[in-house]
Amino acid sequence: MNNHPLVNPTTGKVEWVARNIAVLVMVIGMDKNHRSYVLANKRGPETPDPEFRGCWCMPCGYLDYDETIKMAAVREVYEETGVMLNINSLTLFYINDLPEEDKRQNVTFRFRCTIKDPIEDIKLTDKNSEFEEVSDIKWIPIDEVNNYKWAFNHDKIIIEET
Repeated sequence: MNNHPLVNPTTGKVEWVARNIAVLVMVIGMDKNHRSYVLANKRGPETPDPEFRGCWCMPCGYLDYDETIKMAAVREVYEETGVMLNINSLTLFYINDLPEEDKRQNVTFRFRCTIKDPIEDIKLTDKNSEFEEVSDIKWIPIDEVNNYKWAFNHDKIIIEET
């Protein structure tokens, strides 16, 4: 077994730490001129990965207790951007379980969602619930993805999947 024991400071019990489950959501939309965009947020000053502060990423995060991976995907998009997705609009396109691709060795379920309404009609929140982790939210044109500094490998994922 390659999991790690950890003593819970509250209970004194030994608990086991293993790999985490994460979700990533690539939300694609079009403007009224039919230009394609990806929904992104800028990592804020309290992001848990200091090397990615100020970088852009697609909505992503961890699976909570008592939720499915699709529920987690919808929740993360809403928490980080204010956009509420229909859970049935999510399509799983990849599961990344390669330990060497993530310093935390997360197992990440990657979803795609294509928004049917023009992005001009979709309100992005100005007060996301993760204001310390998200400093900006916007639709980034797909053809300008390489003009932005991205966290993780999200730029490569966008380019490969669009």
